[in-house]
Amino acid sequence: MVEEELKRTRADLKVVGRDNLHFTVKFLGEVPDDTVKEVDRRLERLALSSFDVQVRGVGAFPDPRRPRVVWAGLSSESEAAMNEAATAFIGALEGVGKPEDHEFHPHVTLARVKSPVNSGALVSFLQLNSACDLGETRITSLKLKSSILSPSGPAYTDVREYGLR
Repeated sequence: MVEEELKRTRADLKVVGRDNLHFTVKFLGEVPDDTVKEVDRRLERLALSSFDVQVRGVGAFPDPRRPRVVWAGLSSESEAAMNEAATAFIGALEGVGKPEDHEFHPHVTLARVKSPVNSGALVSFLQLNSACDLGETRITSLKLKSSILSPSGPAYTDVREYGLR
């Protein structure tokens, strides 16, 4: 399991719990209830199909030599499918929430780096696993999530779920 391998680096990390792993398509920021209703209206009109993605490769933001966030990516075929769905989601939500401040990059955040302790071992781990196969999953829905930050990390709650055909 990649989480266990990350822990074995003994880097100073906050590993994301399995229940909190997700792809973020668009960050809306804090939104009032009437905005949630507008999101509902816009996303319920989308007619997208579910699809499979191959999770492949581990990397880091801002880059693997100076990791702050450790993530898992997708195979190139899966990235294309995710980008197509994300373009539809983001387009449907044009003007809602915070404006985009960066290009969409499909990834699942695995851990956040808390300090540079044992960063050499983490950098080696990233290099060795940049193309590793992490399995396949089916994307069957889009979820509008609420995120509450606390000292122990974010707590996510599903607000709405939009099934894909």
